Amino acid sequence: MPIHLKVSKGDVTERVVVVGDPARARQLANMLNDARLVNENRGFLTYTGTYNGVKVTIATHGIGAPSAAIVIEELISSGARVIIRLGTAAALSSSIGLGDVIIPSGAGYNTGGIYSQYLGGNVAYPAVPSHDLLLSLIRGFTESGLRFLVGPVYSSDAFYAEEDLPRIMGSRGVLGVEMECAILFLLGLIRGVRTGAVLVVTNNLTEGRFGRFLTAEELEPIMNRVGAAVLKVISGLPT
Repeated sequence: MPIHLKVSKGDVTERVVVVGDPARARQLANMLNDARLVNENRGFLTYTGTYNGVKVTIATHGIGAPSAAIVIEELISSGARVIIRLGTAAALSSSIGLGDVIIPSGAGYNTGGIYSQYLGGNVAYPAVPSHDLLLSLIRGFTESGLRFLVGPVYSSDAFYAEEDLPRIMGSRGVLGVEMECAILFLLGLIRGVRTGAVLVVTNNLTEGRFGRFLTAEELEPIMNRVGAAVLKVISGLPT
């Protein structure tokens, strides 16, 4: 049994959607059939059920790379082979609207810390999703009719030190900032599992230090639509 996710053999499926917020895990679990709670230790709520007749796990990874890395490692050790992060991001361009979707083609990160411990040396490894999964997400969201953009994001470790990012990174083509995609993509490369991500834009940093955040009430129906599109993609994948 893993140390943090108190799951038994068979509790975690090959297809996993990971989220930062336990409330979002509950929201997605409500979209599954026969969902059962398989872990609540440390607040990492994890559910397993079926979608379109295919077994899917929904797991909470918490905030930031160290927390996410623990959960991702334990999911992989428990049988996960395809992991999609459904999260949120702050936009770094004024042309991106609240509620828009970003499908990351890669994630920048600051070398050092957890990344140097995993990668070693001074090489900045490319943090990229699995190519086939990226294409599947693009196809799936094209069919869904939801507005989305494809491009790089930045995985930050400091939520309250991001106000200059539109000038520093947005002007260089980075679409948004979040906190976990880089470690997910790198662990996918290291551990040999397929990874991808879908991010809903909740605020825009070009509008001030944080800009206006979508409220929970505004975000809920958006996440219902985006979550359904993600579940449709992951349930239709070969493993």
